[in-house]
Amino acid sequence: MSEAGAKTPQRTTLITGGTVVNAEGFVRADVLVRGERIVGIGLDQGWSADRVVDATGKYVIPGGIDVHTHLEYPIDGFTTRTADDFATGSVAAAFGGTTTFIDFVKKRPDATLYDTFVERRQIAESKSIVDFGLHAIVPPLAQQEDVHDDLIRLHAEHGVSSWKFFMAYPGTQMVEDDELLAGMDLAHQLSVLPMVHAENGHMINRAAKQLLDAGLTDEVHHVDAHGHAQEAEAVHRAIILAQEVGTPLYVVHVSSERAAAEIAQARSEGVKVWGETCPQYLLTALEDYEELGERAAGYICSPPIREKSNQAALWRYLGADGLSTLATDHAAFCMEQPDDLPPQKLRSPGYFPKTPNGVPGLEDRLMVAWEAGVVGGLLDLCRFVEITSARPAKLFGMYPRKGTISVGADADIVVWDPNSDHVITAAGGHSRTDYNLYEGMRVTGLPVTVFSRGRALIVDRELHEEARSGRGRYIERGTPQLY
Repeated sequence: MSEAGAKTPQRTTLITGGTVVNAEGFVRADVLVRGERIVGIGLDQGWSADRVVDATGKYVIPGGIDVHTHLEYPIDGFTTRTADDFATGSVAAAFGGTTTFIDFVKKRPDATLYDTFVERRQIAESKSIVDFGLHAIVPPLAQQEDVHDDLIRLHAEHGVSSWKFFMAYPGTQMVEDDELLAGMDLAHQLSVLPMVHAENGHMINRAAKQLLDAGLTDEVHHVDAHGHAQEAEAVHRAIILAQEVGTPLYVVHVSSERAAAEIAQARSEGVKVWGETCPQYLLTALEDYEELGERAAGYICSPPIREKSNQAALWRYLGADGLSTLATDHAAFCMEQPDDLPPQKLRSPGYFPKTPNGVPGLEDRLMVAWEAGVVGGLLDLCRFVEITSARPAKLFGMYPRKGTISVGADADIVVWDPNSDHVITAAGGHSRTDYNLYEGMRVTGLPVTVFSRGRALIVDRELHEEARSGRGRYIERGTPQLY
């Protein structure tokens, strides 16, 4: 072979001295990476490599997978958007040990879902430093009559194996039951996983009107419009509809004990339904913001952050697999108003219906879950990996390429130091947002070195040159491991 035709040797990395942790178990082992893949796991193999990482006293875990993010995401009729773009958001993800995220595509008013998807994919590919996928949000048919044709095309051409349906926000995003059933039918035919934002939109609108008529417009009253009953009813109904169709179901951002109980009960009966919860529901509470006045806007998301007494049940269900994944629903806004961003959190102080919904958390997810869950005795090591990486990879068609430390998998690897001490602050983070729900929280575990497909993104808590010069890839996802 000529010199011009010779292949460039693939760089090798050897991670030594650590304990490899997967969802199935953990073992003391070295990990050998060649190029983008893991090629060896073992002890005393006599391996050499171009780069050696000493992981003595540390855990070697698969890169985190956050399947629910909203980066440079438009809201309120595309009149504003979240503060993080795909660049800042993916850097924050990497610093937090997350090497893959799945964001959402919402149809632009002046374009089809398919064309909006292609445009958003291109934007993300030009900016993200970690790998990513995209869910399709299914609009009401009144917004695009032939949207099912686009969904079929997105599945075939872009590997979009998950579609999201809103059961909230009548008149804008909500699909009624007949459209939800039709969408589930199509998803089932294509082995696509349907996802639901499960809140009863009509009940919420009724409650909100009653609050506004009574003059209760302050930010803290957002939670009163989004009661436990609104969430539990929609979850129950979605499960029944999915059973009628025969499709599996994924329920996003479960915040209520009552809603989680619906999912756990169905799972105990063999129903193929999985529930996701988020760190904000496990670690922050109504009591944290009920006296903050307009600054309570920083805690507003839907479903809402509920009372502290609700948290214990969510942890219990998460630990026992009544709830199955931990994602963030990262939708970061700023409390102050940067000149280069459209209206942010305080665009309508004192009037909760116009407060942008969403909270940050992409960088903090693994750290706060480790501190409260593993250190706090609510999760074991393997369950931590299961809910933050392995199960998301399986449900969303990425396993075993991602979500596991195993031979042949992508070298998405986090070296986790359980003894590193860190205080979470907004100023010390990498998201564009200017506040943090976990401000001042001390955590005792950190992702100190992070690889994405063998590229060093973070080395000793610093952004590495390989991250600055490289880009993440769009993931065409396969059939979820549940059909």
